Amino acid sequence: MHFTLKEESYVIIDNGSWRIKAGIGVTDTNQFPSVLLQTEVGKLPEIEVEKQSSEISQVSENTKQTAPNSPEKSEKDAPIKTAKGPKYVCGMQLKELKEQHKGKFVTSFPIKRGNIENWDELEALWRHILLKEFNIKRSRNECPVIVTVPSTWNKVQYERIALIFFETFNSPGLYIANQALMSLYGCGNISGLVVDIGYGKTEITPILECSIQHHAIQIVPIGGQDFDEYFHSLLLLDTQFLEEYGETPDKDFARALKESICEVLLDTNNLEDKPVRMELEYHGKKFTVGPERFHVAEPIFDTMLINRQGVLSLTEAIYLAIYSCEPDKRNTLWENIVLTGGSSLMKGLKERIKNDLAPYFTFSDNTGEYQVKEAKFLKVPDYFTNLKDRQDLAGFLGASITAKLSFPDPKSFINKVDYNEHGPSVIHTKSY
Repeated sequence: MHFTLKEESYVIIDNGSWRIKAGIGVTDTNQFPSVLLQTEVGKLPEIEVEKQSSEISQVSENTKQTAPNSPEKSEKDAPIKTAKGPKYVCGMQLKELKEQHKGKFVTSFPIKRGNIENWDELEALWRHILLKEFNIKRSRNECPVIVTVPSTWNKVQYERIALIFFETFNSPGLYIANQALMSLYGCGNISGLVVDIGYGKTEITPILECSIQHHAIQIVPIGGQDFDEYFHSLLLLDTQFLEEYGETPDKDFARALKESICEVLLDTNNLEDKPVRMELEYHGKKFTVGPERFHVAEPIFDTMLINRQGVLSLTEAIYLAIYSCEPDKRNTLWENIVLTGGSSLMKGLKERIKNDLAPYFTFSDNTGEYQVKEAKFLKVPDYFTNLKDRQDLAGFLGASITAKLSFPDPKSFINKVDYNEHGPSVIHTKSY
């Protein structure tokens, strides 16, 4: 098989518990993802699925009232058991259905706390991206795909991914990429410590010369989801806010405020020059929010605030991840920390982490010049002018760069020939 894959056809899918970032074409890697899709899926009730069929819509009212086994019911008018329309909905269609049903339309997230909960729903999201958003035709699919996955996903899950993309979507090529490694690439390095604060969990991954140190990975089961819930609980205790707002806020409200006004302080007991209360307007309502807006991220520094007994704090987990690696490699990790994930954008978070890590550094009169004195952070290089301030997109950028370098060489990824010969187990021949 002769491969003539073109850069404008390369597809990037960066998976997450809250949002999937996707794009097509890597001719210019300094671009935002063209698709930001919430990792949420709605399952149509059976009657709704049947309505997708034109035959169902033509069934008369009299036929509907006829008993299923009645001889009067012709084969032509019988209910169609195999639905013509989609079983799952996502994207704009899901948003419209949720608005129509006002909270009564049940949805779910196929990825929870970084783990796959429902393969069919995840496949539906990928189908929506490939076939609807990018208008790729399955019968003549010429778009290889790079799929990013967290370090906790295993080879069995990789096989399932390969099966879906080659057999369901007829992809000509597939590259399964580690999210932490992609984030490091996006910051222009091959060694470092990636701290990914996602929606469902925080994953801390040491990487040395492109080699993921799996034995040293630390998982803190706290992320943006917990920040939302904690902030929501604090708002419910603010009597002045409740009186001004006039109704009980939901978690979506708390999330919206978190993403717009909340920040992290070095010391939550010292507001410095910050006003005690901030005036805001949301959906036409005016109100004020107090010091609670500075406490949103505190659970990751003090896990007992949300009753997570036995769970390491973020700084403890960072220290343990680094000290689980060889002594002569630790300085490299301390000096090349990548902070990424949706919650990494919170103002003041990097400074707070750096401040809280300071006690872990030992100083003495005979400290050598090579002794690390503080944690240092990497960022997306400034020459990526569109992405340089978006650490949460470092992984997407790294995946775009990887696709640009890998897909021209059929030996650098799983191609259709490999898959047809070996099946899903072909992923074991690649050093992911």
